[in-house]
Amino acid sequence: MGVTFSLAVKGGLVAAFPVAVVSVYTLVRPLLSPQHRRIVILFLPAILVCFLAGVAFAYFVMLPTGMKFLLNFGEGIAVPLISITEYMSLVTSLIFWIGVTFELPLVMLLLTKLRLVPYERFKRASKYVPFAAVALGGFITPTVDEVNQTLIAVPIILLYGFGLFLSWLARAKPVGHKSIWQKAKAWFKGWLDRLAWRWFSFWQ
Repeated sequence: MGVTFSLAVKGGLVAAFPVAVVSVYTLVRPLLSPQHRRIVILFLPAILVCFLAGVAFAYFVMLPTGMKFLLNFGEGIAVPLISITEYMSLVTSLIFWIGVTFELPLVMLLLTKLRLVPYERFKRASKYVPFAAVALGGFITPTVDEVNQTLIAVPIILLYGFGLFLSWLARAKPVGHKSIWQKAKAWFKGWLDRLAWRWFSFWQ
């Protein structure tokens, strides 16, 4: 019965989360500029997609691998017995925290886009990420085995690297800076102008 009530409460929190997000956005909307409003509106669906991707990764990849290791550990010596409370604690912790962890690249991109945290700060903090990932892996998993911690730490490191790349793309550009697309567009326009001038000169 305790597990049933716990799942009902957690399910209610998940179902109420979109409503809470919309309520918070409505509250802070007058304080945001039109540009910031567009950014937030674009990022809200992406937040849900990233969370669902993390949930799917935890449920279909991490959970089967971790449970297989735990159930086969010490095979032939002892038979593992898992209570429903411990099992549901492990499953819900993994699914929720991995879903939250998959938001990391999006949060880094949003913070850089809003000019709250510069790309250089994320880059300086990257050397501490492996240690923080291992510590977070130990916090997320109720078990203390290295397999589950590694299964969590490695995706965190990869997600931070991807978020660092997105932050680099969204970093503040110096005045007069042109992107690769802008340079290619200017070159193509100049090439068309030269071609048109040569064609005009030929008929003259």
